[in-house]
Amino acid sequence: MFNEINDPIEVIAKFAGNKTTPVKFLWGNREILIKKVNLVYSRFVGKTKFYYFAVSDSANYFKLQFNTETLAWTLLESYAE
Repeated sequence: MFNEINDPIEVIAKFAGNKTTPVKFLWGNREILIKKVNLVYSRFVGKTKFYYFAVSDSANYFKLQFNTETLAWTLLESYAE
């Protein structure tokens, strides 16, 4: 089932060189460990660059957004089979 969410989240990520890799995130009372980063892309909205991460745990898929201006993370979507 696909869900549009748009909730702010807290993310633990690795920043190495010019690469960002989310490791886990907190969504409400849930801590979700990211098992795989499936896709990463970026785009500009005005002067602000956003990074998008399609990630998965062992059973669900999520789309995360990172705002490089505010350093805020947002959970945009989830998909559970």
